[in-house]
Amino acid sequence: MNLKTLVAASAVMLSLGAGSASAATFTYDYTGGATNASGPSLGCAAGGLLNVGCSVTFNSDGLGVYGAPDTQPDQIDGNPILSSETLRFDFGFDRSWDSILFGRWDSNDDLTVTWDGGSATWGPGVAALLDLGGIVSSFLEITATGTFFADGIIFGNDSFTAAQINVSSVPVPAALPLMAGGLGLLGLVGRRRKRSASTEVAA
Repeated sequence: MNLKTLVAASAVMLSLGAGSASAATFTYDYTGGATNASGPSLGCAAGGLLNVGCSVTFNSDGLGVYGAPDTQPDQIDGNPILSSETLRFDFGFDRSWDSILFGRWDSNDDLTVTWDGGSATWGPGVAALLDLGGIVSSFLEITATGTFFADGIIFGNDSFTAAQINVSSVPVPAALPLMAGGLGLLGLVGRRRKRSASTEVAA
């Protein structure tokens, strides 16, 4: 196969493969009462008037946060009043965050979601499935707070679990395989020319 034929065949193969870069999807279900070994590392934070520490808890409805003292240790909540609990998912590398499903969620609950470079509030009065729309970040934090006026009563607070997260790998840009293939072809052409030149000198 001569060089021109090789270049043409490689170009066709690269053009066919360029659009095929797709993202793999992963679902991590936390309703089994255990962590997912292949999933993100889990962490927590607890703030407010009385909280002095925290730990991540597990139950059949999903993940919770225990912030001592805590009257609802199996949920992410804002107990006691004017406190806050945060659950953190951390992959250590970028993921595309698709959605989170909450357990023990009711129409009065709301939360703050934080990621690398941004944050947003969610609720109240919405469904338990939070569509994140493909946020790209290495971590995601979910914070529930306790306030004087929440959940329709004067001493209410938010309380729920994190039941499931859905993430995707960050897709490789379609142009990347073309660029890598082009560099490879340039290297091949350079080697052929060098070999050809050394053959002429020897002759």
